[in-house]
Amino acid sequence: MYNVSVKIKRRESAEAGKRMPLYVQIIYRRKVQKIQLPYTVSGEEWKKEKENVEIPGDTVRDRMEELCSIREQLNRDCGTIRSVIRSMEKQEILSVDEIVATCRERFAVSDFQKYAEYLITELTAEGKLETSRHYRSTLNSFMHFRREQSLRLDELDPALLRAYESWLYAAGLCNNTVSFYFRILRAIWNRAVKDGLVEPDTTLFSNVHTRIEKTRKRAVEEKVIQQLIVLELTLSPDLSLARDLFLFCYYARGMAFVDLAHLKRENLKGDKLVYCRQKTGQQLQVRLLPVMKKLIARYRNVSGLYLFPVLKSPNSSYLEYTSALRLQNKRLKKLGKLVDADLSTYVARHTWASIALQKGISEDIISKGMGHTSVKTTRIYIADWDNTQLDRANEIVILGKGHYSKDKYKDAF
Repeated sequence: MYNVSVKIKRRESAEAGKRMPLYVQIIYRRKVQKIQLPYTVSGEEWKKEKENVEIPGDTVRDRMEELCSIREQLNRDCGTIRSVIRSMEKQEILSVDEIVATCRERFAVSDFQKYAEYLITELTAEGKLETSRHYRSTLNSFMHFRREQSLRLDELDPALLRAYESWLYAAGLCNNTVSFYFRILRAIWNRAVKDGLVEPDTTLFSNVHTRIEKTRKRAVEEKVIQQLIVLELTLSPDLSLARDLFLFCYYARGMAFVDLAHLKRENLKGDKLVYCRQKTGQQLQVRLLPVMKKLIARYRNVSGLYLFPVLKSPNSSYLEYTSALRLQNKRLKKLGKLVDADLSTYVARHTWASIALQKGISEDIISKGMGHTSVKTTRIYIADWDNTQLDRANEIVILGKGHYSKDKYKDAF
């Protein structure tokens, strides 16, 4: 066991009450090195014997919170230093210069946002573009939750993760989307453990949703779509807008609501709609059908930069979008009562997939049409329509009726 001395100290000052910086003093084989820390405390706020922060009785609330935060950060810093020393002892390459250099490196990359950005860059360089987009999506979501305030990797704790989970559910996300974000966060954490940046913690993600559940089928029958189309909503402009947005998503091959919300006039390319999926960054092209053109024209004078009046700001925030999503789902719930169906923004997407399958279109083509990278994902969207499809398949096999040809649909998407 190597005899390494590690002490936290405060720079002295002759001026009473002046806040001075803290630093780490590391001594090994009589060689002394120092690591400056980004915390300042006064003499009254520093307990020299305990090498820790002291909170005087007359401390105001804001400063008390700052001191508590400094105390927690110091404990984490000490943990990082101890982890470095243990790791270097195992490698038997211990020297005070190497300890300090490694600690400074750890402190530099221990910022969660910077570390996640590093992993995203690494994944992109390796050609793992879809995975890098998933990491980017998760990082954007988590930083929105944090209001763009970063944190250290070792500040991730069960309470913070549960707060993030509650925030995701409050934004209207389903279980599998919440699970998606937490599985990416867990992958980032596990990589940080592997890189020696944090200590292993097998319980960190125990109390948040990381399971993949079989999705409840959200599709409605085609007759519900027809009922929505003919529904008289002249006296209910809000519900009329909600209906039109829902139908456009359905007409556009089950477009995700987040993609519809961000559509701009620049996405119109002749008789096609060209856009990138917000979730994956994948570019899709959709031929504009007459019913789609009609809906776009209906909101041409009220939607500003966008095709539809969902968002207002040129560079809309995640908060603005989630607010619009909640409003749309609230209106769809009211609309659903008029046609005796459970409607939400997910339903249009699921319905297009299920009706396409009913009409004999292959899962492969449905998957491509929806921008899925795997048919397995598409199957989540396809409803279990009693035995209708099985009966039809049997008619094709036995009687040769309703033959489906891939060639007929090969140019449809």
